[in-house]
Amino acid sequence: MNNHIASPSAAEASAPGIAAPALPAAHTDSPLPRVRMRFIFAFAFAYAGFWIACLMPGVVTLALKVQTLVGPDAAAGSLSLIAGVGVLLPLVVMPVVGRLSDRTTARIGMRRPYLLVGAAGVLAFGVVMGLAPNVPVLLAAYALYSVAANFIGTPLLAVISDRVPVEQRGVVSGLVGLTLPLGMIGGTFIIQLVAASTLLTFLLPPMIAALSVIVFIALVNDRRLPKDAPKPKLSIREIASSFWVNPRRHPDFAWAWFSRLLFVTAYGFLTTYQAFYLLNHIGSRPEEIPQQIFFATVALSVTTILTSMIGGKLSDFLRRRKAFVLTSAAVYGVALIIASLVTGFNGFLLAMGIAGIGYGAFLAVDLALVTDVLPDKNNAGKDMAVFNMSSTLANAVAPAIAPIVLLIGGGSYSALFLVAGAVAIAGGIAILPVRSVR
Repeated sequence: MNNHIASPSAAEASAPGIAAPALPAAHTDSPLPRVRMRFIFAFAFAYAGFWIACLMPGVVTLALKVQTLVGPDAAAGSLSLIAGVGVLLPLVVMPVVGRLSDRTTARIGMRRPYLLVGAAGVLAFGVVMGLAPNVPVLLAAYALYSVAANFIGTPLLAVISDRVPVEQRGVVSGLVGLTLPLGMIGGTFIIQLVAASTLLTFLLPPMIAALSVIVFIALVNDRRLPKDAPKPKLSIREIASSFWVNPRRHPDFAWAWFSRLLFVTAYGFLTTYQAFYLLNHIGSRPEEIPQQIFFATVALSVTTILTSMIGGKLSDFLRRRKAFVLTSAAVYGVALIIASLVTGFNGFLLAMGIAGIGYGAFLAVDLALVTDVLPDKNNAGKDMAVFNMSSTLANAVAPAIAPIVLLIGGGSYSALFLVAGAVAIAGGIAILPVRSVR
């Protein structure tokens, strides 16, 4: 495979200003030009910022904040409520945002306005979460914060279809897998440094995300839709269709959607209940949790970084996606099963290292696969938002199911992680019916 980065086009060579050069209003059969290093750096930094803002509340800060507000006995139930209900609003809003971004004719581009709104929103609601005096305020702030974070993530995913040719999508999608562990390491490292200040633990992650958005907008020219481009009238029916891709007409997209739903549900069990797992299963002290989560994140991230880029490149080279998705999901599931069996922190670190092997390859290749099976390349923002609903819904499913699993398992977090492993493996199996991609 030719890995040469092509010379920039005339449009890309010009310094990016506020007015984005007009890229094609609709995708054609003409291949997209290869993206170059400026795009790759800016995209990776922006997506890392998104992950830092999106994941840090669920990984560390919400659990500790909730325990401070309601005490240890009621913490698990309150966290499940916040994590579950808090993602319902993004589930409703984001497909509409994706649809709107596909038809936005702003002078600064199709995706930039939403990135800017997202950056401002995470900053504002991060402050509210840090200062929240009770669970209802924290829940409302987290729901709005999640919406704002997805104002960043959804347009960034659409940029892959806008700008990246098929032969580079494995590599660029690998960056998404790479930025998640980097974001996790950076975010958890920052939080454990400022753990004494609740406000700073909630504020610094969105500050980094806002900075990354500014850098992305400064370095990457946005696709711009001409004002006279034909667009169907935005009716109630049109808005309603933003939440739906017909699974009968597009079964490959539907199976990719379901596969991601199961995999992220398994991941949600880990991230949402990791702190309580360490407290109740491993026996860690509360003051040890931020540092232990940081070390666990490093263990998972090192292997994730290796496999995300290797998996993406191999997938591009071999022109195969499904085998990588199945194998990586199985490895991740086995790692969670191992975590359910260990009784010490060192064993948990080992399990997280194994989990990273599967996690990085899955994210890299799964995202490349779904961009290959998008139903409508001219509505990539809408379709990617529908795909992203699988992850958002999974973040509601995990905390909804977890209390039931814990109840049946007698409060055992070992049982919870065992179920998570089985769900991850099922996510890999769900990709097998896809037919248009090998």
